[in-house]
Amino acid sequence: MENDLIVGLGGHIDHGKTSLIKALNGFDGDERLEEKQRGITLDISFSNLYLPPDLDNTIGRNISFVDVPGHEKLIKNMIAGAFGIDVFLLVIACDDGIMPQSVEHLQIADILGIQQAICVISKADLMPNLTSFEDLKQRILDMFSKLKNTKLYAILDFSIHQRQTHQKLLEFLKKIPKPQKKDSLFFRYYIDRAFSIAGAGSVVTGSVLSGSVQKDEKVYICDLDTEVSIKSIKNHNTYVESATPSHRIAFNLKGVNVSSLKRGFLISKKGYIRGFDTLDVVIYPLKDTPNLHNLEVQFFIGAKKCNAKIYLLDLTLQNKEVPYLLATLKTHERIFSVFGEKFILRNTDRTIAGGEILNPIADPIKKKQKSSYLNFLFKKDFQNAFLLCCKIHKRGFGLISSMQRFDLAHKEAIKIASTLGELFLDEKNLVIYHPQTFKTIRQDILDIFLKNKNALLSASSLGLKIKWASLEFIQKALDDLKQANLICKKEGLYLSKENKVKNINDYLQENIFEVIHAQGFTPLAPYNIYDELNIDRKIGNSALKALSAAQKVIRLEHNLFVATDILNQIHKNMRKIIEEKGYIDIVLFKEKYAFSRKYLIAYLDYLDRFDDIKNQDGKRILKYQGKQ
Repeated sequence: MENDLIVGLGGHIDHGKTSLIKALNGFDGDERLEEKQRGITLDISFSNLYLPPDLDNTIGRNISFVDVPGHEKLIKNMIAGAFGIDVFLLVIACDDGIMPQSVEHLQIADILGIQQAICVISKADLMPNLTSFEDLKQRILDMFSKLKNTKLYAILDFSIHQRQTHQKLLEFLKKIPKPQKKDSLFFRYYIDRAFSIAGAGSVVTGSVLSGSVQKDEKVYICDLDTEVSIKSIKNHNTYVESATPSHRIAFNLKGVNVSSLKRGFLISKKGYIRGFDTLDVVIYPLKDTPNLHNLEVQFFIGAKKCNAKIYLLDLTLQNKEVPYLLATLKTHERIFSVFGEKFILRNTDRTIAGGEILNPIADPIKKKQKSSYLNFLFKKDFQNAFLLCCKIHKRGFGLISSMQRFDLAHKEAIKIASTLGELFLDEKNLVIYHPQTFKTIRQDILDIFLKNKNALLSASSLGLKIKWASLEFIQKALDDLKQANLICKKEGLYLSKENKVKNINDYLQENIFEVIHAQGFTPLAPYNIYDELNIDRKIGNSALKALSAAQKVIRLEHNLFVATDILNQIHKNMRKIIEEKGYIDIVLFKEKYAFSRKYLIAYLDYLDRFDDIKNQDGKRILKYQGKQ
């Protein structure tokens, strides 16, 4: 499978793309009735051909052909098929020569960064003479010389009536090197077809762009916000156990109706990618592109198409010929994209620009900062990008999204962040903090001690108050304050310099009991008491257990502890109600005590602990008449 190749065909209408595939593998892509009647391809079609090993190639190669429409009005279908291909096969008929869609299809291949192309001069049997062939060949070379990314691997003549031309093309397809692509780390796959098969259910096809997935694994349909299971995987009509990049794959999905699925939906893994309707991008305008600012365009990314509006960052460049423009796209749908992902912009009937995603995650950012940030991203200057992100995200910048945001694995992002000595890097939680943020958290901790000199704190207790900070970052701040002699540490807790407590356990028991007793019949939950006293929850729980063991407080339920003398008082009054009314239930109890239902039920349940009390359908009565 590692040697497999996805070959996308392009070219003007009626230049023989579909006939070429049929001559090679017998597959007729024009299978729809309308296509047969009109004699043209209306939508993308897919087929494959296996090339066995020979003396020059010790392993065989599976070729996946993606045939696209050549008609100018069907460019949107052509673009959907062009994403994810390895080699572009441009078909030019010798009798027509280079035509408008020949040029536009090649421009699209170049915009998408397809590195290699083979140009096939079709209908070679109609070529009048060698001079005409050489003249067309030169014009093709001139056309390719203007491209930025796509390089011409070979120019071949081809005729469906000349078998030797078939063999020559197959030889080139067998030996053309497979392009090396950086794996974008997590699984991504655009749906280009969705249909239902009787007895199987929903089936989708597409090309795996990155990552891998296994049979029976759960995947996430981003556009539907739905997780589904993969029942089976097919590659070249063969059932396989997994799917990897650069392969045409069909998934049989469990947990979704085919009517919900559309071309352009992205399948990934849950938690790896988020969608936004605002994208920051770099745009590469084609020649004679109109003024782009405020322009409504068709936006193509993967197999998805939607409308979008362009907002240029630097308006002084809007009417000038420049190699690239930084801009923000406002799309009509949420787009699930990654850093560096290619896209195409069209205006009515022509392709006007290509581009790449720079910032796939919409952050609130000032225009001046955005300009700097996008320039850093354009240059892949991630060090300065990280520094700026830390200034923008004043409570820490998370690297958990580095795969989508920067196309960087977590290890790569950590390595870059570790070179920025002025920042604090929390490797465990994948967060980096700006020095000013460190000053802020130090002051926040000091403010707690200023308000309550008896506070007993730890990183975990502070983490419940300062929820935006990781425990590692809080711990560093505590250690720094102690080292600066601004606070002290005793028995694992941090104290104010003014706190002269000698025995922490005795101090905690005394203070916790004082609060519980003062709150009477309706005490707060322990964690609320700890927060009120500014004490660590773990040590607070130890003190509360000691109070319970000493019978100073009684536990009624999970988070409800009452002072023993208070409980004895209400217990006595509850029995008095039973004596007067013959029973007590929640209604009678509430007449005497206007507690919330939580407390009423807890006290009634407490009565059930006594042998002489019986719970009869919610009414507590004495088991024996005259006894209490």
